Amino acid sequence: MTEHAKPLAAIAIRQVEKSTGASRNALEQTSALIALGYEVVIIAERGNSDLVARAGARLVKTRRWPFKGARRRFWFNSRVQSWTRRHSPALLVSHGDVETPDVVYLHNCVHLASQAIHGRALPEHHEVAAIHDHVLNGKRFRRVAVNSKMMGNDLTARYDIAPDKIDISYPGYDPEQFYPERARADREEARRSLGAAPGEFLIGLVTSGNFKKRNVEGFVKLAAELDELMPSRCRFLVVGKDDASPWQHMADTLGVAERFVWRSTVSDVERLYGALDIFMLPAYIEEFGRVALEAMACGTPVMLSSGVGCAELLEDRYPELVLDAMDVQGWARGAHALLEDGARRDALSRELSTLARNYSHEQQQKKLIAAFRALGTEQAGR
Repeated sequence: MTEHAKPLAAIAIRQVEKSTGASRNALEQTSALIALGYEVVIIAERGNSDLVARAGARLVKTRRWPFKGARRRFWFNSRVQSWTRRHSPALLVSHGDVETPDVVYLHNCVHLASQAIHGRALPEHHEVAAIHDHVLNGKRFRRVAVNSKMMGNDLTARYDIAPDKIDISYPGYDPEQFYPERARADREEARRSLGAAPGEFLIGLVTSGNFKKRNVEGFVKLAAELDELMPSRCRFLVVGKDDASPWQHMADTLGVAERFVWRSTVSDVERLYGALDIFMLPAYIEEFGRVALEAMACGTPVMLSSGVGCAELLEDRYPELVLDAMDVQGWARGAHALLEDGARRDALSRELSTLARNYSHEQQQKKLIAAFRALGTEQAGR
C-alpha cells in the first residue's frame, strides 16, 4: 500500500443482487464507506459485477461449496478469512455468515423466527442457525448491527451480547419512489384494476413472499371478521411470490373468496400502496418490514403486528396501530373503526408520511456514515 492509497474495506455477503434487502443494505454500506474515503471490495459467492461496479466497489467471487447445508456457509467463512489474511483490509463488514473483528450486520434472527412462526426450536445443525451461533457466540466482533430493538433484545438474551455493543440500524426507503403524490397519481384507476368498486374500501397485505411468516392466514381470518362487521364493503389484496392456494381455499371456506385479489410482486409497488385505504402486516415476525415504511411514506395508514420491527416507530405515539398477530377480532375491530372515520385516516396519512421521512435512505445513510466513522475512530485508538 502506498502512502496515498485509500484504506481497504471488505463487505462479506454470500449473494449481492439488487432484488434482496440484504443486497440493498450491502450497496448502501458501500456508498457510506466510499464517502469516508475507503476503497471497497464486496466478497460474495454470487453477484452482479455491473451492479457492484455502479456502486463504486469491486466484486470478488469465492468458490461456492457445491452441496446444501451448514458446511456451505462455513466454507464461505473460511474463504473470506483466507482472503482477508492475504489482503489485510482495514475494515471487514460481515452480513452474518463471516467472523470479523469489526462489525456484523445481522438481517434475521432464525431462532426467534422459528419460535414465532412454528412454535418450536430449530433442528440441530440448521444451516443458518449453525453459522450465526458460531459467529455470535465467538464474539470476535466489536459491534453488531440489527434491524430492530426486537432483534437486539434477542441477541442479548440468546448470546449474552452486551446491549452497548448492539446498534439498531433501521433500513431506509427511497423517497424518490415512495411519496404520496406519486403513489396516488392514478389511484382510482389502480383501484379499478384491483376490483375495488366505487364506495368500497381496499385493504392490502403487500410483501415479497413467505405467506406463512407474514401470517396471510390471520389476514384471511380477519377479512372474514371484517366482512361480518361491514358486509360487502371491503376488498382485500394480497401481494407476494408464494403458493397462495392454501389461503385461497381458506378464504373460500370462510365465504370471502370473492372479496380477495391475489397478485405477484410488481416493480411499481407504490401504485398499490396508493390504492389502499389500509396497509396491514400481521406477520408472526418481521425483523423490520421495509414494506410498512414504504406504505407509510406513501401516506397510507398502516396496522402492524407487534412482531414487526417497523412497529417500533409507531408503538409509543400510535399504540392502536400495533396489534397482537393472533388477535383476529382486534384487527377487525380496529380496521372497522378506522375505515368508518375518514378524518382519522386523512390525519394518519399526513402524519405517517411525515414520520417516514426521518427514515429515508438519505437520513439512514447519514447515520450509517456516522457509525462507520465511529468504528474507524475506535479502531485507530486501539
